[in-house]
Amino acid sequence: MAELDASELLAISEWIDDGERRAAEGAYPLVKEHALALQKLWQENARQTAGKHGKHYPRSITAEQINTDPGAVVWEVGPDRARKQGSMGAGFEYGGPNQPPHLDGARATVAIEPEFNAAVDAFARGLL
Repeated sequence: MAELDASELLAISEWIDDGERRAAEGAYPLVKEHALALQKLWQENARQTAGKHGKHYPRSITAEQINTDPGAVVWEVGPDRARKQGSMGAGFEYGGPNQPPHLDGARATVAIEPEFNAAVDAFARGLL
């Protein structure tokens, strides 16, 4: 699973006039946008590498907000074990005795990370 977390925005916002409200309003759509982009790219990568034996695997990759802390905006992206072939996520990602690692999620995360970090940085600067 990959997580996109902008909780630092909420911590810095405590020092800014009306920052907490502005951070809360802006962080959610920012993180959601990048979580959905990560999901889409991960699915695209999986479609290219999963082959016939993993034809359902790309559809098992989901993005959902998880509430670990009321003051945080955290989304989790990755295979959902409740979906068809979602339980095979670790085998596709990291490989196994009969197949090499596909690294679909890792490649998607590396591709999305610079854009996400730049968006968080721009948003934080906008708060200041």
